Amino acid sequence: MILAAFSDWIPAEIALAVTLLAVMIERMVISRLRKIDRSESRFRKQVWTIGILFVGFMTVIILLPDSTNQDLALGVFGLVVTGALAISSQSIIANGMSGMMIRYLDSFKPGDFIEVDKNLGRVTEIGLFHTEIQTSDRDLTTIPNALMMNLPVKVVRASGTIVSAHVSLGYDVSRHMLEELFVTAGTTAGLEDPFVQVVELGDYSVVYRIAGFLAEPSRLLAARSNLRGAILDTLSEAKVEIMSPMYVSKREVSEELLLPRRSDTQAKKSRPSAENRVFDKAELASGIESQRRLAIEAQEAIAELKGSLASLSGPEREDVEAKIAAHERRLSALDYRIEHLEALHSTE
Repeated sequence: MILAAFSDWIPAEIALAVTLLAVMIERMVISRLRKIDRSESRFRKQVWTIGILFVGFMTVIILLPDSTNQDLALGVFGLVVTGALAISSQSIIANGMSGMMIRYLDSFKPGDFIEVDKNLGRVTEIGLFHTEIQTSDRDLTTIPNALMMNLPVKVVRASGTIVSAHVSLGYDVSRHMLEELFVTAGTTAGLEDPFVQVVELGDYSVVYRIAGFLAEPSRLLAARSNLRGAILDTLSEAKVEIMSPMYVSKREVSEELLLPRRSDTQAKKSRPSAENRVFDKAELASGIESQRRLAIEAQEAIAELKGSLASLSGPEREDVEAKIAAHERRLSALDYRIEHLEALHSTE
């Protein structure tokens, strides 16, 4: 009697075991795929795990031995799902759907600079429910994907961006002279094709915008700081004062100008780049994706060369085989670098 009752539960137990085994295999397979990076792997794991568990639990309920048990289990399962959807529909489902939409649009990738709701940083991970960025304080900020779909997202293009700074100067300084000085400052800061705009004619001063093209967006923080520093140095060398509208000064015409003194020793002293310290995790994420793209290219080259071997013979075949061996060595080296970077990324 007991043995017969136990045997009735075997199909449901097998279905449950198969479901759990399928989840484990799915996560192992996705983790070993070379064509996807760490954040993509986690995203796919989340989606596939949810799908497999849902199908598996429905199968277990269907295979329950008694129709009464099935109705009770379906009722409880439906009640739990309905309650969960009612409670978290505005957060979990909205974030999950937004995460899928973000992946589909592919507007940005790990390593890119983005700005959402005044949060500026480099993307370290794009998950199903949230996107993680590393800010200028080196802190990791998690932004819900639903928020990113409802608010404008500013993405710094990988091909380059414009770096700018604003300066307010008095009406007593020639605009033409200032434009020459500002262009010189932009060039000194390492920007391409610097230009100047008159932004505002205020009651006490004129607001200028100095801007130029930055070909390497990964240097965004340093480029902004370098531009402002170059502006200060250039105006100081040209004997041009930068005064606040609230500054009140009484002096004789013969008195010296109030200009900052520059130390050549301090100016020549080299300092480490801010990006190397601030965006370490984002740099690793960007490096992993870059290495994976190179690995995919090597795989495609190997497949193409192997496909042409059948029609070759003699020296031509040996030449192609040598190219295949070279690509395989390169692919092995890339795999090693990817594993090393992923290990570093996981410890951050």
